[in-house]
Amino acid sequence: MKSRLIAFVLILAAFLLLLHEWAFLPAGTLKVVMLDVDQGDSILITTPGNQRILVDGGPNLEALERLGEELPFMSRRIDLLILSHPDSDHVTAFPQILERYDIKTILMTGVQHGSSRYKAFLDAAHAEGAEIILASSNNDLDLGHDLLLDVLWPLEEMLNEKVKHPNNMSVVVKLIWKEHEILLTGDIEKEVEEALLAFGADLQSDILKVAHHGSRTSSSTGFLLAAKPDLALMSVGRENQFGHPHPEIIKRYETLGIPIRRTDEEGRIEIVLE
Repeated sequence: MKSRLIAFVLILAAFLLLLHEWAFLPAGTLKVVMLDVDQGDSILITTPGNQRILVDGGPNLEALERLGEELPFMSRRIDLLILSHPDSDHVTAFPQILERYDIKTILMTGVQHGSSRYKAFLDAAHAEGAEIILASSNNDLDLGHDLLLDVLWPLEEMLNEKVKHPNNMSVVVKLIWKEHEILLTGDIEKEVEEALLAFGADLQSDILKVAHHGSRTSSSTGFLLAAKPDLALMSVGRENQFGHPHPEIIKRYETLGIPIRRTDEEGRIEIVLE
């Protein structure tokens, strides 16, 4: 009798586990989740083909915890890891994420940076053995299922380059699927926004990730007019020490009729596109 009860419990547990995993199967949609990681960036994208793209790793280890809430319990797969730039508010959780998850490909600039977290990330990336792709406008990624990752910035590979302003070496990509275009901007500032305009980059998008947490150094009027997003997503910490987002920037979005959803107001933000 006892053995039958144990067998029943095991079968029930397996069924519930399969049911849980089934809930995470792709449904022909593109899901974008801006994780709530305080004053930093971390975005998880699940494609119609069930590929997982993680953009940035936040300023602390919360991104690791949030991933555990988003992904199936038994799964340890991330297909593409994108590091926009090496500043601590974007890279901090990546060493632990590389240890816990199986990472297939990493997209990054490879610029020099002196932080210990960035060094730990590089060490973990090499230990993982993931394919590393250096970001440049010549290295677009065809992800299949009619989904393209268009790399807009930097224009050329920057491996081991010394840079004065890491923000302006942020990887800028546009994810294109069907009629949907999602523009991810890292922490680029006005100078790069103007450079992208000068080079004739196609910035038009229906969803825009607000650059640099709503700092007044970014979101220039010309850039926003070129992007013409229907919605802007902003990752920003509650009552952060930088005063982000700047009231001038919020007013600019309002004037241009671009609604903003913010993690400091909503926490986790999920967008599902069909």
